[in-house]
Amino acid sequence: MFFAGYGLKCYKCVSTKSWDDCVSVEKEMTCPAGFDRCLKGYAHVKDDGANIEGFEKGCLTAAWCDKTDKIDLCKGDGRECDINCCDGDLCNAAALQLVSVTVLTACALVALLH
Repeated sequence: MFFAGYGLKCYKCVSTKSWDDCVSVEKEMTCPAGFDRCLKGYAHVKDDGANIEGFEKGCLTAAWCDKTDKIDLCKGDGRECDINCCDGDLCNAAALQLVSVTVLTACALVALLH
């Protein structure tokens, strides 16, 4: 039997300034075992007059990405966030909304069938 090791590759960066700042320090990384999704996330929190923003790219697990309660992170006064997961190598590069490769494949199949 032949076993090939495979690790998802994602971009990794963190910034409290902007997406441009995050991208300026961005690096490619191979996700640790068990991490099978790339993340691109934004959060903005207003707390006691302070505005805190965070921009991040990295690796996550499918189980975390599929949790519906992660939306609770965005609920509440003064909180806003956008969390995107995708499942292809370096799929978290785009500045636009990220779409799962699985969703794109399903859409292509539906278009071909019609």
